[in-house]
Amino acid sequence: GCYVPIGVEQPSARRARILERAGVGLVLDAETIAQAQAHAPLPAPVAVAPSGPAYVIFTSGSTGEPKGVEVTHLAAANTIDAINQRYGVGPEDRVLAVSALDFDLSVYDLFGPSQVGGALVCVPETARRDAAVWRALIARHRVTLWNSVPVLLEMLLSLAGTDEPPLGLRLALVSGDWIARDLPARLDAATDGGCRMVAMGGATEAAIWSNAFEPAP
Repeated sequence: GCYVPIGVEQPSARRARILERAGVGLVLDAETIAQAQAHAPLPAPVAVAPSGPAYVIFTSGSTGEPKGVEVTHLAAANTIDAINQRYGVGPEDRVLAVSALDFDLSVYDLFGPSQVGGALVCVPETARRDAAVWRALIARHRVTLWNSVPVLLEMLLSLAGTDEPPLGLRLALVSGDWIARDLPARLDAATDGGCRMVAMGGATEAAIWSNAFEPAP
């Protein structure tokens, strides 16, 4: 199947337009999920063509009209496999889900670590922008991976101080916007040099990322 994530904070008119343009046949909300749980699971995954769409993420488009970007199963899997192999992601890794579901960085959060036995640590909706909660979750659940736009990492590091224990992160994927020149050094200090930072980029059409650069601390 194919999923179309829609942010709950989106205006109702935009949500309706996305549902219409994407030809959505089923909305997963609390009611439909409860109905689904009443049925036995499928005996096996449904076979799909690698060239079929895995997800459609809507961007604003150059005119402000929602524009759906289709990404195939093969394209998404290629990016996820490449990241996992390049940075040695495995069963001991956990990623904190700070990126919104309707932003394509979340695709890696959802499917990256789980492909290799890792885990996803979810952030409560009430703490979507609460860096203190993020830091507590990182410590409690031994989060090792960070994946976000630069400003969210800056929010996390703003809590770092001499009386705080080092963050247990080992890999930070930062993309989607320009990166402050002092951010690598701040991350290095907050993790006692234990975190590898990768500056990444790429259009939504390029299956999350298409380039990477590792800045020196």
